[in-house]
Amino acid sequence: MKKVYSLLLIMFLTTSLVAQTIDDIKDLISKAQWDKAKTSVDAFLLKEKNAIKWEGWYYKGIIYNEIAKSETYSALHPDARMTSFAAFKKYYEVDTKAIQATLEQNVRLFEIYSNYFDLAAQNFNKKDYAEALNNFKNAHIVESFIASKGFDYNNFTFPEFDTTLIQNIALAAFMAKKEDEAAIYYTKITDRKIGGKGNEDGYQFLVDYHSKKGDLQNRSKYLQLGNEIYPEDDFWYLTELGEIENEIDKKKIFAKYEDLIPKYPNKQVLQYNYAVELFNYAYTSEVKPVEYKEIQKKLEQRIKTILEKKPDYTEANILLAKHFYNLAFDIQDEQRLVKGTKPEDLKKKADYKALVSSTCDEIIKYGLIAFDFYNTKTTLKTSEKGSFKMVADLLTSAYEMKGDNVKAEEYKKKQESIQ
Repeated sequence: MKKVYSLLLIMFLTTSLVAQTIDDIKDLISKAQWDKAKTSVDAFLLKEKNAIKWEGWYYKGIIYNEIAKSETYSALHPDARMTSFAAFKKYYEVDTKAIQATLEQNVRLFEIYSNYFDLAAQNFNKKDYAEALNNFKNAHIVESFIASKGFDYNNFTFPEFDTTLIQNIALAAFMAKKEDEAAIYYTKITDRKIGGKGNEDGYQFLVDYHSKKGDLQNRSKYLQLGNEIYPEDDFWYLTELGEIENEIDKKKIFAKYEDLIPKYPNKQVLQYNYAVELFNYAYTSEVKPVEYKEIQKKLEQRIKTILEKKPDYTEANILLAKHFYNLAFDIQDEQRLVKGTKPEDLKKKADYKALVSSTCDEIIKYGLIAFDFYNTKTTLKTSEKGSFKMVADLLTSAYEMKGDNVKAEEYKKKQESIQ
């Protein structure tokens, strides 16, 4: 009899539980008895006739949302907030007019989104990036549903594409070392060609990401997009230039610069670096290059192209003055090879002398621009002092070669005074 009694008791309790009404559930909600409310609403929705009505789903959404927010009751269901959202989705499906939610301006959905976002931000600040990622993604799921329904709360609506939230998801994924997932969300931003402060990170990430994957097509795609949207950023050309960082074949280095300069025409530093490569190849190689004359012409052309756009580019002016300095010595070497005393030989010597003088004029022309820059500065860095002394030395030599000893002495004294 005892066993039978126990069985009957269980049957009675179960029947009583299932027999809960919406009024019973609402009463438990009003008392904030969320554990009992959860049990009641779950039992209520087990009945097929109740599951096709909106009330059970609506109140389940309320109950589970409150459980998610409660320190006391949150352990009742580890995924209560998403369960709440799922219940509300079902509510909107069952009750297409959604009168009850409309009266509240669908505020509970906005609250679920807000709680997910705030929790994600807290996770991120605590450096729990994996959990931040999960909560940002959940916020995005809820937001997307709200936006798809066109809901607003106090005239606030979510944008069609929430760049900030997508960026947060991507960053959290990156910090959680889930680069494949970060790539998915950064791609959502970059493929829309979204610019603005902070969004350049996505383009740069995708360049590096596809580089690591060996996907040169997508690497090139995001280099091009990034440069198009952020043309002032040096990352794009520096990344491509990095391909020849360890290259020793000068022809390959020069070819790379020739390829990059048309792609980044406003990057004077890129052109200057190319000019430096040409200068070093021409004038500092152990053996003079076979194409020495050709390199000299290309070097001169490159620097003058820079100075056409930026005449006060100090380093470029110095480099061009140094080039003409070397050129003047080349001319003097050729001049010394003329040994004869015939009229035509004397004319050649005179022509060479005039050419040396005009070349020295070029040293002076570009050297003075750099000299004036340093000379007007009240304070000089150590590196600037070194450059200043070198420019003064170039001017001294130029005037000496021209035979102007007064000017030569003037710049020599200036050089000696730079400490």
